[in-house]
Amino acid sequence: MTASKRTRLQGSDADPGQLWDEFCDALKRAGDVLRRPETPRDERTLAEGYRHLLRMARVGFENVFELADLEHPALTPMVGRMVQYEGVTSDARYLHGFLDGRATHRIRGNRGDAPLFELGVYTGKIGIHDPSHLLASITEETLEVDADGRVEVVLSPEPHDGNWIRTDERTRYMMIRQYAPDWTGLAPGRFTIEREGAEGSRAPFSLDAIREGLERTVDFAVDTPVLWADVSEYWRGFAVNRFVPQLEADRSTDIAPPSGHHFSCGWFEIGPDEALAISFRPGRAAFWSLGLASYWYETIGYGRRESHLNAGSAVAGPDGTIRALIAHTPPPEGSVHRNWIDPKGHRHGTLVFRWSRGVDPMPEIACERIAWKRPA
Repeated sequence: MTASKRTRLQGSDADPGQLWDEFCDALKRAGDVLRRPETPRDERTLAEGYRHLLRMARVGFENVFELADLEHPALTPMVGRMVQYEGVTSDARYLHGFLDGRATHRIRGNRGDAPLFELGVYTGKIGIHDPSHLLASITEETLEVDADGRVEVVLSPEPHDGNWIRTDERTRYMMIRQYAPDWTGLAPGRFTIEREGAEGSRAPFSLDAIREGLERTVDFAVDTPVLWADVSEYWRGFAVNRFVPQLEADRSTDIAPPSGHHFSCGWFEIGPDEALAISFRPGRAAFWSLGLASYWYETIGYGRRESHLNAGSAVAGPDGTIRALIAHTPPPEGSVHRNWIDPKGHRHGTLVFRWSRGVDPMPEIACERIAWKRPA
């Protein structure tokens, strides 16, 4: 994580293109993550690594420049079908934005239909600020919504009636998460943010502002792929083909989870004629999901039902046990493994089990690597 920018770009009054040349030259450092001895050398990981680097350059500029006006903050989608990072789940809709926690902000909008909702404020965003920790949040359990589904939440150092989250000088980032096991027929909430006392609109930006934005974009694009690859390496180091419940957070696993969410993670490794058989008996929780992430912590099969399970899509056996198979080909009809998780050509990656608003303890998850080649 980046505490302060390190890249320095000079530019030239005599050569308008020099700043861009310097930016491109500095951005080359992002490719060093592909050369690390620990980075897998299979074609899938490297091909997606190139795409991930390009995505992080785009995401970096959006985060450090387009969304950086704290006088006129904005709430925008964090991920989508074309860009995933930070191990998100396609069961959620994410909005995020940056803010100055010393000021008062009002978030207004329509609550939407998602069963689970959370608005949280943080000390910063992963990959830009260090550290990034949840400071406070409000969830569907206490959120006040009017008869027409409208919501207003005040973020402020001073107390307010109704929905209020205390902020202070540490508060630099916020996220809205909306979870549903099946979004068919459901509408996500729509929200805007406004800083009290802000006047006008964003001022025209200067060449110096662009220079700083390019510098910070480089730092984001260089640092973020390494950060998430290190998380993959963490699980790869001791949790191959098994799930390990959330541990005491350290530098590799301190990834600012939302409130009421617990994780059990691991690393899967299966050959072309192998599969990982998974079984567990879920208890009571408002929501749970089981998905996969690539070495770059991008969601495998984002938005595709065959690549992850959740409390609404999983089919349980007669005894209530969920039996699933991570395999390159689906199990035949009638198989004991009634739930298929398609790794989309990945022979390895991170296992991510979310347990949200749990009433019962997180279930134990059994794993077994088996020979697997679906009969013709």
